[in-house]
Amino acid sequence: MSMDKAGKEFWDASWAAKRLPDAVEALPHGGGGADYVQRRFDRFFHQIFSGIETEHAKLLEIGCARSLWLPYFAREFGFEVAGIDYSETGCEQEREILARAEVEGEIHCADFFQPPSHLLSSFDVVVSFGVAEHFTNTTECIKAFSGFLKPNGLMLTSIPNLKGLPGRLVKALNRPVYDIHVPLDAEALAQAHRQAGLTVIACDNFMSSNFGVCNLDGIPTRSAEWLAKKSVLALLVRLSRLAWFVEERRGEEFKANPLTSPYINCVARKQG
Repeated sequence: MSMDKAGKEFWDASWAAKRLPDAVEALPHGGGGADYVQRRFDRFFHQIFSGIETEHAKLLEIGCARSLWLPYFAREFGFEVAGIDYSETGCEQEREILARAEVEGEIHCADFFQPPSHLLSSFDVVVSFGVAEHFTNTTECIKAFSGFLKPNGLMLTSIPNLKGLPGRLVKALNRPVYDIHVPLDAEALAQAHRQAGLTVIACDNFMSSNFGVCNLDGIPTRSAEWLAKKSVLALLVRLSRLAWFVEERRGEEFKANPLTSPYINCVARKQG
């Protein structure tokens, strides 16, 4: 059985300590660097969903606590959205996010390894953002994800690139957070999907830079350590924003690469 390196208590405490975000802020509209990551993901989603009928198709987000994406998927593509997460706190926050966005969606508070049986083989699309890398056996985790898919269903798994500079930065600035992850590269993530019985369509690094994926969660705020590390992180985030500005002015993104890219995205299909 795959072990969860973070654990429910970690997520409950983490979600309870943070202000509830506004789903509208995550939608890829408007200009400026603050929305750049969402706009890049928006283009990516439009690419991978271009070949399927999304109106009234069923989409499940695994690890949906506080997700800003479920309202987006419903509004932008017409998906009927649902989510599953084992954190009661995170689930309640997600229900509030959906309500504020005036989007209907079912949120299931359950362990995805032991889900309600009616959810299995029920979804056209399954997505997850920053979930799979918390489990010691990636293949078992992906296999559990695929159990929610209908035959020929599509899966998107997005994880942080902890094998590159973003991971090294997390390790240096916040070792406890680094230790609840399993660092994976694109090939390891793709292999886990194949071993889980899925057909990999694409698996690669995504975006050239975003040091904002690093965080200082767990370090006492306003402590000398926090202030010093916050200053370092703020400088690196500014460098990412400068790269985004240049990309937008050029009308062309810098190449995603294993060293500096913040994310790895894997798109796979369940065999019919």
